[in-house]
Amino acid sequence: MKKLDFKVLLPNVITLTGLSFGLSSIRFAIELDFNLAIVCILFAGVCDVLDGMLARHLQSQSDLGAQLDSLSDFLSFGIAPGLLIYMSIFNQDHGIGAFAALAFIIFSCLRLALYNVRLEKSKTTEGKPEHFFSGIPTPVGAILIMLPLTHSFMGYNWAYENLNFVAGYIILISGLLVSRIPTFSIKRKQFFIQSKLGFLVLFSIIALSMINFLWITINVLALIYLLTIPLSIIAWQSSPNRDSA
Repeated sequence: MKKLDFKVLLPNVITLTGLSFGLSSIRFAIELDFNLAIVCILFAGVCDVLDGMLARHLQSQSDLGAQLDSLSDFLSFGIAPGLLIYMSIFNQDHGIGAFAALAFIIFSCLRLALYNVRLEKSKTTEGKPEHFFSGIPTPVGAILIMLPLTHSFMGYNWAYENLNFVAGYIILISGLLVSRIPTFSIKRKQFFIQSKLGFLVLFSIIALSMINFLWITINVLALIYLLTIPLSIIAWQSSPNRDSA
């Protein structure tokens, strides 16, 4: 019997842990516990970052791990947030809300499928590591569509009074998932903070902010990300290698 390689097993265990958080988010959404549903999606996002970083650090990338990661991402950042938004905001509107949630789930699936196709093609070509994604990543899209719900946790219930606007916003984010707009790829580009001390300080500030002011911090980070999109377009246009991931 072949001995299990712990280096290969560990990233997959973290991926399955993220999948478990995604499934738990669906459960909490059905039980109308929307706060915990969002928290579970956030933990799934942490697992999504950790499994990739760990696999690269241990040099234990595998085809199985790549497929598990895509399936976990689709459930945790496609199905779970789509269902959550429908159950929380559009629970009394079965028309436009169902369409918007369905659009996000479908485009999330397309996004991950296109990413896998590009990943397979990149294995047969040689070149420099790419620094850009094509469109916004699925985890980011999940966070963005949940922003109207987080506003209600802060006492701003505008989303429930503007269902058509929220639906249009979700459809717009869904389109960005499969768009050709270049966005920065933190996973593939060397992190902009070179100092370990600087990284630890920034990480501590973000972690403390999320512990004490979770919903405000999520909105601030989402706004910062949206502001980086024009910068990523400018950087991509000036890049000698314009092939996006």
